[in-house]
Amino acid sequence: MQGIVQHIHGSLLTGESETAVLLHDIDPTEFTADSLYLRFAFIIRGPEQHVFPALGLDDWGREIRGLALYRWVHEHGEQFPRAEVFGFDVDGSKTQFFLRALELYAKLPCYVYERADAPLAAGRLVQAVLLPTTDVTQPVRLSRAPQIIQRPLRAAHVSWWQVTAQAHQFDLSLLSRPADPGF
Repeated sequence: MQGIVQHIHGSLLTGESETAVLLHDIDPTEFTADSLYLRFAFIIRGPEQHVFPALGLDDWGREIRGLALYRWVHEHGEQFPRAEVFGFDVDGSKTQFFLRALELYAKLPCYVYERADAPLAAGRLVQAVLLPTTDVTQPVRLSRAPQIIQRPLRAAHVSWWQVTAQAHQFDLSLLSRPADPGF
């Protein structure tokens, strides 16, 4: 069983505790030096523990795999509280939980990895996604993800920024105001 991963092209900008992803391509067809791998965690109610899904089973035992699981949970989580999700804790140990245990309306914590096979614990929690554009001369914080961004990245617990198309740096101190958790 493997966890769900979204392959993107981008650059990592990191500080002591801040991580931003400068997004180059949301849906690349090749693996290159710009390849990054995103994993999105669900949040368990109560302890707010992050868990990474691998697959889901609805009430009739039908499997939901891949990135489609995030959309399915968003659309059907209330209707199928007994549906199960199998996955991993942050330390990589296997776990299993019912949908009723999840914070269904919380934004998804997003972790970035430089290798697809990196252990879960090696991920960096992402605070911001930077979108290069020709329309700005300085960073502009957006209130939400642009329409072209689909789930699960659209539902990530990050702040969204437009930056200049030539951006290779970003003032990570701008991230002092955290993103809305969604609940």
